Amino acid sequence: MAHGMDMGVKDLGRWAPLLAVLLGTLAWPSVWWGSPPHSADHNVHLANAVEAELLLRSGRLVGWSDFQFAGHPVHAFYPPLANLCVASVHLLTGGLLGWDGSYCVVLGVFLGGFALALFVLLRPVLGPFWALVALGLCLFVDRGGTYAGGRHWYLDMGVWPFGASVALVLAALARLPDSLVRGGRGAALVPGVLLGLALLAHPFALVLFFPMAALQVAVFWREAGGGLHAPRRWLAVSAVGLGLAAWWLLPFLLRGSRAEHVGAMPQSLGRLWSGVWGGELVPGLPGWVGPLAVVGSGVAWWKGGSRGRWLVLATWGALLLTTEAPYWLLGLEKHRAIEGVQVVRFRAVGRLFLVGLAVLSVRELADALRARRGWEAGALGLLLCAGLGVWRLRGGDPPGGTSESPKRFQCYTAEEEAGLARLLRESGPRMAQGRLALYNPSAHHHCLLLAVPWLERPFFKVGYTPATVFGGKFSTLEPRMLGHLGVTAVLMDAPAEGPLAGLPVLARWGRFEVREVRQLPRVNASTPDAVAEVLSWEDEAVRLRLSGPGATGVLLWMGWAPEWEATREGQAVPLEPALVEGARLMTLHADPGEVVLRFGASRGARPAALLSVLTVLVVAWAALSRPRRPSVSAGSS
Repeated sequence: MAHGMDMGVKDLGRWAPLLAVLLGTLAWPSVWWGSPPHSADHNVHLANAVEAELLLRSGRLVGWSDFQFAGHPVHAFYPPLANLCVASVHLLTGGLLGWDGSYCVVLGVFLGGFALALFVLLRPVLGPFWALVALGLCLFVDRGGTYAGGRHWYLDMGVWPFGASVALVLAALARLPDSLVRGGRGAALVPGVLLGLALLAHPFALVLFFPMAALQVAVFWREAGGGLHAPRRWLAVSAVGLGLAAWWLLPFLLRGSRAEHVGAMPQSLGRLWSGVWGGELVPGLPGWVGPLAVVGSGVAWWKGGSRGRWLVLATWGALLLTTEAPYWLLGLEKHRAIEGVQVVRFRAVGRLFLVGLAVLSVRELADALRARRGWEAGALGLLLCAGLGVWRLRGGDPPGGTSESPKRFQCYTAEEEAGLARLLRESGPRMAQGRLALYNPSAHHHCLLLAVPWLERPFFKVGYTPATVFGGKFSTLEPRMLGHLGVTAVLMDAPAEGPLAGLPVLARWGRFEVREVRQLPRVNASTPDAVAEVLSWEDEAVRLRLSGPGATGVLLWMGWAPEWEATREGQAVPLEPALVEGARLMTLHADPGEVVLRFGASRGARPAALLSVLTVLVVAWAALSRPRRPSVSAGSS
């Protein structure tokens, strides 16, 4: 029987990674037949993917585009990896899968990859079966919360590119110990490439990987041979990852003023301690996980080897970083940068490890009972019962669970989506070429961005966007201003209010309607008797002809960015921002003649791109070249 059990364990170990991937995709099974969630940020990612394909078709990975949020550098809040992957699938398949199908392919890869990364990280400590148990709890029991990971954050709210970054970091951390201990020229490649992809999925990987990896360096230092062996190998992995992502990461960091700042500051250390025993350790996670994880931490520390000790340090270290304590010690508790790096998101990792430690305590009790180790089983049982008893005495989980109040994120019914698609097909030929404004009166709703993949035309999202809140961008309901910004029609899913109510209706279906906007000049000459004529207007290149008695001032109805440059007959023309009715537009002052405006490279973009190209060449050389065999001298026997 023991031999049969061993064979079963071996069979499970062989198939467990595949089972992990299958479990991941079952978190949203409709990805198998091409039906993604149409809720919250999912619609933003779909629209951004359309924009990314237009960039790919013109030979660019990133750049300026009027396609997104009234014009600013694309991928300013989400790095390009997710958008480029969706766009690439759509482009390579010739649109055969459609935008929903292409999105499902990439979303399915994320779900399966997230599950596989967590499984691979936990398997050395828990074993294949119990790692699958922990994975199932994380996928189907943990509901999650805003900025804290879990189903609520990744699937309901659609912040899965951040989840992809977490998964890639977890996979890199799973491979890093082998690199630290064994070394070798190619040992840094896999975790380094994973780190590079993680940075291109979300910049939080920058503050997630290095503290977690530093703990691994400390824990595996002796096994790696002591001295500087482990730190040098860690630096090699970091250099590969940072080099591969440098082409996007460096310009992003240099324009840090545009980074997203969230209103979620660290919690108190006392609240974290109370949450361990009071059922509210992290939102969405069942309260009994905390006490079981405390017992599991002892098991992992004493019996889990180096990986077990690292898991303990990483779990409680991640949760400690969500409190104000370390920043208070450094005198940074009121520093806005702490909010900017979004330390609260460390909960998204800590919660995964907590579940692993909780399952480890149960596994150890089961092993002790099966092996008839009475004293050990009794001690573990008492500890587990004591922890659960304290949790119950503290009140257990609050009514309704520890997750946030349920929110309705799914935008429209299937019938409404079909009606919206029909409305756009019928009214499309009647819309003049130009931007489509999308108006939803509810804040935080990105529902109408569903129209972008159907129309594949530039858009202007009226109302709330991450750009208007965090990036100093603008929005407007004034038809005159919309006309100057290139908008020719407004699509809305609620009755028009205010100035929009006076626009003529082009088409209407159910809750949706399209209203016409009169086109107005994209440039205005502010100098008397002067004329500014648009010769051509593209996303990254604008040509104007100025005529008049002398130097002419021109207002351009497009969002200002420092990357824009203007020239007249080869001479630079200064560009300045101008605040017009809440919009940050651009102005210039030039003599009569032809003026050319081009969107140039962001600060640091060229050297960063060169660094990434060199890193790719080094990685390719290290991966393809064979290690040199030691030569044997002729005199040796």
